[in-house]
Amino acid sequence: MDLFGRPYSVMLLAVALLGNGCSRNLLEERVAEGVIEYALTFPDYDPNGLMAGMLPEKTTVTFTQDKQLAELSAGMGVFRTAIVTDNSQKRMDYHLSLLSKKLVSRLQPRDMLTFNKEKPALTILYTNEVDTIAGYPCKKAVAVFGGIDKPEIELYYTDRIRIDDPNWYGPFQEVPGVLLRYEMVQYGMRMRLDAVAVTPGKVDAARFAQKDGYQEVPPAVLDHELQEVLGTFSL
Repeated sequence: MDLFGRPYSVMLLAVALLGNGCSRNLLEERVAEGVIEYALTFPDYDPNGLMAGMLPEKTTVTFTQDKQLAELSAGMGVFRTAIVTDNSQKRMDYHLSLLSKKLVSRLQPRDMLTFNKEKPALTILYTNEVDTIAGYPCKKAVAVFGGIDKPEIELYYTDRIRIDDPNWYGPFQEVPGVLLRYEMVQYGMRMRLDAVAVTPGKVDAARFAQKDGYQEVPPAVLDHELQEVLGTFSL
């Protein structure tokens, strides 16, 4: 028989868990699979301008511990990209769909320079500032560029999402966590990404396979196509 009654026993169990650190480990558990949804904005574009309706409003990143799939749609679905990243193999399958044209290119680390020809030198400064984004605690860093005309970029990253080496292919590769709020510039377009939701859950491995029906092309060909397409958004 429980001498002190069930509520008292439950309280003792809770105290014991706190004492041995079990509950602390549960609170600090990291998510290993799921989907991150980001809201997209373009600071250099007039939200009421002619091209506003053609720009994407969101992107999703489906992830496991060593793989990511970033999907984006623009131009009312005319332009789509699906980027499959294998972090353990350090390779990326970049799918581009434009009307009836479907291209895919496999990129290795050496190919990233093709897509970042004007990438300036930068320094990452780490701060003690923190914030909560999409329910996850984030630390703040600041990217300072060597060029005087390049504004600083605030980076918020979390260690509660378990993706190995999540930034190896981009300019912020040294940041030790998953970026949940940041900016990036591609083909002259500045884009801000803000995570609005993180949905943990089992991910089908087939999501990361190279997609059927796409013509394989060298990285330089894909780069040329992206320059032409994204150049139309800067008109």
